Amino acid sequence: MSTIQSNYEGMSIIQRLMVTGQFETFQKALKKNKRKARKILESLKLDQKSIERLLKS
Repeated sequence: MSTIQSNYEGMSIIQRLMVTGQFETFQKALKKNKRKARKILESLKLDQKSIERLLKS
């Protein structure tokens, strides 16, 4: 596990997306490809409840 991944716990979702360089990709996927958006969130080690909430918004 990389140092960045081991420090995810102290980061917000936005911070995780920015640090990993996935912010823009996630924004696009959220609008057009929920499956891809889910995979991005899972890669950021978010819990399923948070993922579901974000995908519904």
